[in-house]
Amino acid sequence: MSPTPQPTTHRRSRLVRRAPALAAALLVAGGGIAAIPLLASASSTPATTGHSTRTLAVAAGGGAQYRTVQAAVNAASAGDTVLIAKGTYHETVTVPATKTGLNLVGATGSAADVVITFGNAAGAGRPDGSRYGTMGSATATFAAAGMSVKNLTVANSFSKAANPGINGSQAVALAAEGDRQVYLNDRFLGHQDTLLAWSPSPTAQTRQYFRSVYVSGDVDFLFGNATAVFDHATINALDDGAAADGLNGSLTAANTEASKAYGFLITDSTVTSSAKARTYYLGRSWHPTPSAVAQVVVRNTVLPAAIRGAAPWASMGGYPWQSARFGSYRNSGTGANANDVSANSPQLSTSEAAKYTAQTYLAGTDGWNPIAAPTTTPPTSPPPTTPAVGSATGDARKVSEPAVPGTVCASVAAGLAMPARTASGAAESSPPDTARIQRALDACTQTGTATVAVRLTATDAAHNAFLSGPLTVHRGEVLLLDSGVTLYASRNPADYQVSGQPTCGTLSTAHGGCRPLISVAGANAGIEAVRAADGSQGRIDGRGDQAILGQSTTWWGLATAAQKAGKNQNNPRLIQAVNSDNFTLYHLDVLNSPNFHVVYQGGTGFTAWGVRIRTPDNARNTDGIDPAGATDVTVNDSYIMTGDDGVAIKGGSASRNITIENSHFYGTHGISIGSETNGGVSNILVRNNTLTGVDSLGNASGSSTGIRIKSSPANGGTVSDVTYLDTCVTAVRAPMVFDTHYASGTGSGVPFFTRITVDGFRSTASASGAKSTFVGLDPSHPLGLALLNVSMDATADTAAYAAITRYADNMVPSGTGVSVTSVGGSGSVPACVFPTFPAL
Repeated sequence: MSPTPQPTTHRRSRLVRRAPALAAALLVAGGGIAAIPLLASASSTPATTGHSTRTLAVAAGGGAQYRTVQAAVNAASAGDTVLIAKGTYHETVTVPATKTGLNLVGATGSAADVVITFGNAAGAGRPDGSRYGTMGSATATFAAAGMSVKNLTVANSFSKAANPGINGSQAVALAAEGDRQVYLNDRFLGHQDTLLAWSPSPTAQTRQYFRSVYVSGDVDFLFGNATAVFDHATINALDDGAAADGLNGSLTAANTEASKAYGFLITDSTVTSSAKARTYYLGRSWHPTPSAVAQVVVRNTVLPAAIRGAAPWASMGGYPWQSARFGSYRNSGTGANANDVSANSPQLSTSEAAKYTAQTYLAGTDGWNPIAAPTTTPPTSPPPTTPAVGSATGDARKVSEPAVPGTVCASVAAGLAMPARTASGAAESSPPDTARIQRALDACTQTGTATVAVRLTATDAAHNAFLSGPLTVHRGEVLLLDSGVTLYASRNPADYQVSGQPTCGTLSTAHGGCRPLISVAGANAGIEAVRAADGSQGRIDGRGDQAILGQSTTWWGLATAAQKAGKNQNNPRLIQAVNSDNFTLYHLDVLNSPNFHVVYQGGTGFTAWGVRIRTPDNARNTDGIDPAGATDVTVNDSYIMTGDDGVAIKGGSASRNITIENSHFYGTHGISIGSETNGGVSNILVRNNTLTGVDSLGNASGSSTGIRIKSSPANGGTVSDVTYLDTCVTAVRAPMVFDTHYASGTGSGVPFFTRITVDGFRSTASASGAKSTFVGLDPSHPLGLALLNVSMDATADTAAYAAITRYADNMVPSGTGVSVTSVGGSGSVPACVFPTFPAL
């Protein structure tokens, strides 16, 4: 495909699982498509192979039958399974049409773990001197009917910037060329022409079902003449630098044969993009032959501001888009234009939309139905702007409990005894352990994938303390604290000072004057501790409750003073990891931070397991764990007590695939998303958690909250596919908060919360005057929420502009623009036990 402008990188996926109680809600609010089994078959009938099917194993590093995917495919017969181990496979892979019913499966269950990648492009030269051409550029060409492909990444790594001499930047990741193909939980990564859905014979029946996949690209990155359904997909339109109202590219370029009723369907999906506003079309009218008339419907899908909502379709090569068959239905988000029925943005009616469902696209002449249940006719109510309700699966990795490194690169012995948490005046002025620990960290930096420990040990029962200023943990290092060891943070603000910024330890109109105590730079790093048999483990103490050196106020006192003065406190954070992939916190106590305890910013892969954070609820701005612009995050088996959000997922840059589970919160402002959501937040799973409005010291928080999504036009964007399962709250003031007007913020942002599901929620002993909030932005951007199996002891609420489905729920929000629809379902309200905070 040739672009009109010629735009330019990315990654990721999500696995979709549906809680049983969601099925009915989906039928009402989600376009009627029920869940499919995670191991859905590619065909409604088994392939006839004439032999017993086999599983052929592939591992790039050896230890299996084959080292390359292509070698296993070559050896496979129709109906066999090729099981591919974790690794990156630098090869092209072709499955010929003769290998019908072949199954390609990533062995770990996470598409990010198993990557097939190559870098050919249409204009690049073959060894024989010819050019690859668009189809020849494909990393993977799958031509067999009845194939299934699951838990794989297929990428085309061609870089136009790195190859300026190549004219022809079309670079296909996947060429899907067979009928009745199913793709589940896969990722397809590229730029121009990422995914080709192709029928070798234009008039032949060729159908492909893409469920819960992630596709990234820029120009025409979903293209071809096959019938293809993208269901519950994440489609990421890359930012190629175009200014607002400029042009980055187009999501689709279908060249459907005029004789075919169905081309491309994007349904119940989410389009994401960090590109500027109105720089992407939904599609272009590719017309390479006289009989090609593009057919594309986008329905029940969240669209970002990067989509040209008022005029989402473009002409191509002189062929007008009006001559193609384009339509939209009940889309939502900033880039949707569901209320515009003008000629520039054609919208399907309810009766028309009934003809354009996943099942109608795929049924063909043989009734093929890879979906678990038939799609029903779209409902006539709620109103057309009602967002779809969905479920989330969270972290796309397969996460298990970490283990401390087996290799210790260096050990550092404690030289201090600090029974009262203070040291001598000389040591407080010039912390004695900063240089000692940093020398060990600098000497142990890794260059590959290995991980080693720098271990902090006690010298004896009394000498078990370290006093340090800022430290940096490098690639492949774990700072490992023995049980009983405490790393104390310096109270000297000069130790944290950032050059050219406001003075650390003071109030200012600006912030950013202090470095964190521990900065993490590089992949495969961690901060971990050894847990003893009695449950004690190593700890980091920020001493926010103690006086700043040279001042009479504490770090926490400075934060309170900042609030009263309307200024910013310049206080250090305890732990901050920036762009550090595969970062781990494990069996660690983190106490008394002067500011946020843990910030994970911009990376992929963060696990916090067995972490205990303890700071009283009157210590202002002491968030527990803040993933920001992060992907693939798990917080598990942790206890969090703070004076602000227990967890705050921030979306200034896109955050996605996050799981918060099996954890307990005390006196916090809740498990929160926001307030920054302008980059988008999606696929968040929160399950099996308890929240108590009183901290372990007996302080009743004045702002205690259960679950919360907060944003405003000041920094708002789309929050989609958030699922809360089995949540227990007690003694809180605000059991549920979904607020698009947080702090009365103003600006041009559009906070839009859609496909939010609460399934299994109980509140008890709520504080006097407890109230929940269910407030969407406006009639075009209502809160899309399902309340299933909910029991609230305090049912007061504030509600506006919300489309709510409910089952076994005693909350019935009411207000301006609020619609409430009862549905069938299953499941139950959780039985709740609230554990005490562990003794530290």
